[in-house]
Amino acid sequence: MSAPKNYLSRLPDLDRREHPRRQTNKVATVYYLRHGVRGYSSQSCRMDNISESGCHVCRLLTEPIPDFVYFVLEGLEAKFPCAVIDRSDDALHLKFMTDLPTAMVDRIADKRFPAK
Repeated sequence: MSAPKNYLSRLPDLDRREHPRRQTNKVATVYYLRHGVRGYSSQSCRMDNISESGCHVCRLLTEPIPDFVYFVLEGLEAKFPCAVIDRSDDALHLKFMTDLPTAMVDRIADKRFPAK
């Protein structure tokens, strides 16, 4: 068993993801609590990659989105609770609160794109 690594022993270009990302092009919706008001708000988005532990969504509107959301893929009835781990101008990097089964991720992902 090796010792835990700290920031000094990690290679800067090393991808530390546990699961490979798979390219997608799926319509989805992000649901979240409205700030200061009771009730939910939502925004449509497009998921462009997914893994067992998270996904990347883009084409969001400019309304601020909190750190915890529910993610729903068009065609699936399940709501996935997620934490926002990174943001950019129109995109979010989401981490699923519970890893998805590999069989489900494979079914969601487009087979014509190679894994990253």
